[in-house]
Amino acid sequence: MSLPVNLADVSVDALHLKNMMDGLIERVCAIYQSYNVPLPTRQYWTMATPIIDCEQVVVSFSQLYLGAPGDQASSPQRCHVPRTVTMTISIARSFPVVGQNGRPPSPDTIEKASALSAIDAWILIESVRLFDMWDDTGYGLGVIATVDTAEPQGGLQLVNMTLTMAVP
Repeated sequence: MSLPVNLADVSVDALHLKNMMDGLIERVCAIYQSYNVPLPTRQYWTMATPIIDCEQVVVSFSQLYLGAPGDQASSPQRCHVPRTVTMTISIARSFPVVGQNGRPPSPDTIEKASALSAIDAWILIESVRLFDMWDDTGYGLGVIATVDTAEPQGGLQLVNMTLTMAVP
């Protein structure tokens, strides 16, 4: 296993994506706090597909490309155009499963767990404008966002927001 790299001497110009990812996980937490909705305590970002093995909040990198959000990938771009990132914000929460006795969870239990997933979906899509802020002076170039859920697996329900936005 390699040793961690000391980022202290890395040029600021190389840290744009890393700093954005740091800021996004912090922004998700602040948004949820403003709604008074608790988040799982495990919170991180990754450049890989996250492993969903517990309740957690994860921002995961999907791709980085030249051009503004929504630009056609088939059109050539100049080197000075914005860089755009696509990432996924995932919130995994407990979801009822068949008990040890083989009994299915009650409809009430399923609805209570689903209510939290519905709240997660709503908060994420309502907060899109807060993800597009580049700094204290205003908005970025706009975003593309979709929210979906994955089939509950292993006692966890996943709400995902796929977010495409320019890297400040």
